[in-house]
Amino acid sequence: MLKVSIRSCPICENRHVEVLHYQHFVLPQGHPLIAGYDVVSCRRCDFIFADVTLSQKDYDLIYSSFSKYEDKKTASGGGFTTWDLKRLEETTVYLKKNWPDKKTPIVDIGCSNGGLLYQLKKAGYEKLFGIDPSSICVQNTIALGIDADVGSLMCLPENNEPFDRVILSHVLEHVADLQGAIRAVCMQIRAGGQVYIELPDASRYADALFSPFQEFNTEHINHFTTITCANLMESFGFVNLEQGKRVIESSPGKPYPVIYGMWLKDSCSENKVELRRDSEVKSKIYDYIAKSEALMDNIKKRLADIYMCYPRIILWGTGQLLLKLLADKELKKSAILVFVDGNRVNQGNNLEGIPILAPEAIWQFHAPILITTLLHQKEITETIKQMGLPNEILTLI
Repeated sequence: MLKVSIRSCPICENRHVEVLHYQHFVLPQGHPLIAGYDVVSCRRCDFIFADVTLSQKDYDLIYSSFSKYEDKKTASGGGFTTWDLKRLEETTVYLKKNWPDKKTPIVDIGCSNGGLLYQLKKAGYEKLFGIDPSSICVQNTIALGIDADVGSLMCLPENNEPFDRVILSHVLEHVADLQGAIRAVCMQIRAGGQVYIELPDASRYADALFSPFQEFNTEHINHFTTITCANLMESFGFVNLEQGKRVIESSPGKPYPVIYGMWLKDSCSENKVELRRDSEVKSKIYDYIAKSEALMDNIKKRLADIYMCYPRIILWGTGQLLLKLLADKELKKSAILVFVDGNRVNQGNNLEGIPILAPEAIWQFHAPILITTLLHQKEITETIKQMGLPNEILTLI
């Protein structure tokens, strides 16, 4: 279906798009985001993005007040798990090769819990600074002996001197105002400075599908390829030094395809560059959608079997998959006793009028526990067993 989008294409500002998919959610009480959006393809430059109505301030609020990255057990960016630490160590090796001067000032914008900066510190880098919207993530970074402050791309800390090196690792896919973000980077980096960017690779979503529509979530609203990333950066005068692809882990044993690039600040003037078309990405997104739908059908069949056997259940995990299942009415509200989540940000909230409790608060409930995440199913199973809970454990797959 063709339409005129609410949100202009974040790269070329065109509003003539093709709708590829509608994604909806049920959100916790008080959550500032919207409960659904169209995933669209720009008909001028082929960029894939979520046609959301919210402003950048709304998204900044999410990461300052509802940040899932504060949870050290499941969040990435802190190096608290073996799989996340491996990713950070590999990125550090790459940055050491490209940035050999260890006295060069480096800022990581969207630093999460400071894991990458800590690896750079261990490698001998001396002038490191972290910026993150979450005050708890900032505190965790400072605890590692690294200077950090609360802020974001659109609201950087005051009295911040320009940097020679900027890291934007898994940041731009979350940003509503991409052009404003790159303008802010231009203001924060000296002439001749470099920007390292890492992003999920939309061209390979279907190659690493473990949870249906996992990339169409409340937070990921921009879906990049190497071509569309280059279109954005080159339109602001950045010169590409290197682009590539690699695979990291997003959770234990779950390969996750990403793109990366090193960009040199040249004039940093906004240029009318000739946009390159990415003629393959739309078909690859359609493939991802089809595979997600098939996986969702399997989950629906499994839920039907569970409801035949268990009239009341506890749901553990209030992440993106659960929000989709609730929106699709695949989870019977009458059967849900409580929700459980290990992330303190979610605890105390309500979903569909049902409370979200901390794990230690569910001893009084004797129903089976259905784990409602596929990405972190193994870790949650281990947590339940370590707690000694007698409840039967059920899974979606």
